[in-house]
Amino acid sequence: MTAPKATERSPLIDSQAEATRGPLGDNRPLGVVAKPDGRDLNGLILIDKPQGPTSHDVALRVRRLGRFISAGHTGTLDPLATGLIALLVGKSTRLAPFLAAADKTYLATIHLGLVTKTLDVTGEAVGPQYQGPYPSRVEVEKALTNLTGTMAQMPPAFSAIKVNGQTAHKAARAGKEIDLKPREVTAHALELIDYDPPFATLRAEVSKGYYVRSLARDLGLALNLIGGALAKLRRLSVGSFTLKEAGPIPETFLELKNRLISPREAVNHLPELFPSANELIALTRGQTIPWPATGLASEPWGGPASGATSGAAKAAGVHKIISPDGQLAALGEIFEKTPGLEPSARSPEGPFLRPLRVFAKAQEAKTNL
Repeated sequence: MTAPKATERSPLIDSQAEATRGPLGDNRPLGVVAKPDGRDLNGLILIDKPQGPTSHDVALRVRRLGRFISAGHTGTLDPLATGLIALLVGKSTRLAPFLAAADKTYLATIHLGLVTKTLDVTGEAVGPQYQGPYPSRVEVEKALTNLTGTMAQMPPAFSAIKVNGQTAHKAARAGKEIDLKPREVTAHALELIDYDPPFATLRAEVSKGYYVRSLARDLGLALNLIGGALAKLRRLSVGSFTLKEAGPIPETFLELKNRLISPREAVNHLPELFPSANELIALTRGQTIPWPATGLASEPWGGPASGATSGAAKAAGVHKIISPDGQLAALGEIFEKTPGLEPSARSPEGPFLRPLRVFAKAQEAKTNL
């Protein structure tokens, strides 16, 4: 029996090679296994970002763990910063505006009397460092008290804010003038943890849009120290999620899949609504309905009665809409009647519930009832 020619391949090798090419039969070299298909991944993963990569870099590394993986963060962390990134995956990326709006907590170390272009220690210094005497701990605590509350904060020139369609940090690096406007933000609490001049370490509980780098500048100015620059930053929480719940950047597809938190839990700061059968179908079709319903009465899906909530009943604002199988079917907003619109058969008295994001298809809603 003669040995097969070098150009011949056994049927077994051919079948194995075809299996590695995936269902679309692409042109990968023989033996190269396709990345897992990530189209069904859906949820939130909590990541402890190390120093170095940006939030965008972390999202990109997660996308590369498989095919068709969409991922997006809910709040930027600069390369200098470490700590919690709440990364949404799959259809859950549509929840980003609602999770990004959550308050955040940071542990920050500020170099008082140092001024840089970027408002942190990685930037180019502007003028000499402050050399005079430093204020006492009591004076620093008083300045932090004065900076607590709601105020108009000027964001850094080197930031992700867009001005006239251009990202601010790109314009700043190009030497262009940037017309940034102060933005209303809130510092719920600013607590001095340690003070060893010129360094002040503090815990900051702040609202969406708050820049701790701007706080470094403003604290230095409030203390008559020409300014300040952020030396260290670690994010401790996003909404109700804490750094203790986070893990490192996932290295494999399976690790990513196993660490995903459900979409329902991802927005656990929102109250829940449990609509009746007909209400759920109407909402998943994108229809605005009276709330509690009038004219859509049906047997509830074996849970609370129509109009039931896990929070304040009929409270205005955004709510989770839960399906019979316990999944997040949609996000909806309760609002009062439109001003000037007289109630009628077609336009009943409010309040109303309108869907903002729909995750379950109407046919799926029928199937699950």
